[in-house]
Amino acid sequence: MKIAREGLVFILPSLVLGLILFIPGWWVGGIFFLLLSAAFAFFFRDPSRKPLFGQNIILSPADGRVIKIAEFTNHPELPGSGQVISIFLSLLDVHFSRSPLAAEIKKVDYHPGKFFPAYREEASDQNESNSLLLRGQGIDIFLKQMVGVAARRIKCYVKPGDKVEAGQKIGLMYFGSRVDLYLPKSVELKIGLNQKVKGGLTIIGEIKNESKT
Repeated sequence: MKIAREGLVFILPSLVLGLILFIPGWWVGGIFFLLLSAAFAFFFRDPSRKPLFGQNIILSPADGRVIKIAEFTNHPELPGSGQVISIFLSLLDVHFSRSPLAAEIKKVDYHPGKFFPAYREEASDQNESNSLLLRGQGIDIFLKQMVGVAARRIKCYVKPGDKVEAGQKIGLMYFGSRVDLYLPKSVELKIGLNQKVKGGLTIIGEIKNESKT
């Protein structure tokens, strides 16, 4: 199993400490830290993915469960109206975030904030977050990565001007988080509330041909 390199700072100290505790015979402590190291390795797993490819499709930006589908208007980065999809990532989900489509990164904004549970409504506006504006296939989409009560860090792999492929890894969120995906009205949704999705594999929506520029 491939492990994200960011996880080594959690995995190795726990592993080493667990092995050291076995030397004087402190079995309980040793086993605890070995199990903790295994838990970190599971969380930071990086499974091999072959993202779906196709014109006009929008892929899920993350693994998790769809907890919200709602309409929006007057978004500061997206003119007109559209729909926002919120995906909650539990501690058991892979925590990489991926580009929903082949696009150029137009903007990246980091916002410090609070650490409400990521599934709560106020998390969208008040939690620590990292937002990206992407432009591709004739549309702009807005992706917001948020950390929750257990997560304390977001790592972003891209910067403005970068070109990304559909399903490419663009970030990593630590220990339980949420992704909000804002799509213009030209995108027809293909998912439902409470549906489980996988980053780069599940089709979130389809861009209507007549609406593309």
